[in-house]
Amino acid sequence: MFPLYDKNRSRTRPFVTWALITLNGGAFWWELTQGFNPDLLAFFAVTPIRVLQGQQLFSLFTSLFLHSSFLHILGNMIYLFIFGDNVEDQFGHTRYILLYLLFGVIGGLCHAITAVISGGEEAFIPALGASGAISGVLGSYLLFFPRARIVSLVPSFLFIRVAPVPAWVFIGFWFLLQLLYNGGHTAVAYTAHVGGFLTGVLVALLLKLTNR
Repeated sequence: MFPLYDKNRSRTRPFVTWALITLNGGAFWWELTQGFNPDLLAFFAVTPIRVLQGQQLFSLFTSLFLHSSFLHILGNMIYLFIFGDNVEDQFGHTRYILLYLLFGVIGGLCHAITAVISGGEEAFIPALGASGAISGVLGSYLLFFPRARIVSLVPSFLFIRVAPVPAWVFIGFWFLLQLLYNGGHTAVAYTAHVGGFLTGVLVALLLKLTNR
């Protein structure tokens, strides 16, 4: 399934979400002008072994604004655009940006820890992308709006149709895929997705319980 839009109107203007999309786009343009210089990207991306040695800790933040390809940033920004506005509305602008960064940092740390523990080559491969932070946004959205309708492209036998899908089904299926793919030797840091998502769920749950 791939999301097109949600039937869940935000009560406020999502200034932070728009700013994040703009910053990601600007950073991607900068990457293009640098020819995707591998040494430069490695400096700003999360290299698990370095981070756990206390080096380049700033990369836990800078990596959240870098992407490896046009499809990479396009997919992430579509998810952020669809789900970010409502989560920003619930958290408030200031708290939202702080929590967005928190989701991303925890996701990056989860990836770094598991990559190093696994003892594979992933410990030395730089990881980049906003998906850890956006996964946290998805986790919060699930807690806040489980019954919201996500209009999506849905595979159906030999064709693809457009259909509204409950958020708990769409996001639940997405999270199940992250768990299934997690642990394999892949270029995608699925552990970052899982860590960011669970953090988003926990934060949203605490917010609902405290009514803040």
